[in-house]
Amino acid sequence: MKQILTICMTLISLVSYSQDTLCTMVTRDEIITFNYNTSKITSRVSHDGEYTLRVEDGKVMCLHLCDEKKGYRDVTTTFEDGSQLQNTFDAFDNAIYTGEDWGDITISVSKARRRK
Repeated sequence: MKQILTICMTLISLVSYSQDTLCTMVTRDEIITFNYNTSKITSRVSHDGEYTLRVEDGKVMCLHLCDEKKGYRDVTTTFEDGSQLQNTFDAFDNAIYTGEDWGDITISVSKARRRK
């Protein structure tokens, strides 16, 4: 199921290349924000535990989970109408994309853990 979601998100992002794309990398202890087109780092924030991101309507989020060790993270997407989509992803090296037509959404990334 998670592979299907990842494939769908990737295809949506490829089709919608003209919109603003946000790029955020989540590591074990740091959140790194990039300029998607130039790969230049725009900010670095230390964190410990869960992290929440906001994505505005018409924008696409490229979320890169990049922990140094094998592990998993829960990613919960909350939509404008209050509905939620929750998935568990491999956090070693995994990129996840949102759709530009998803409206204003909130993405919560859990603390890394060893077991699924």
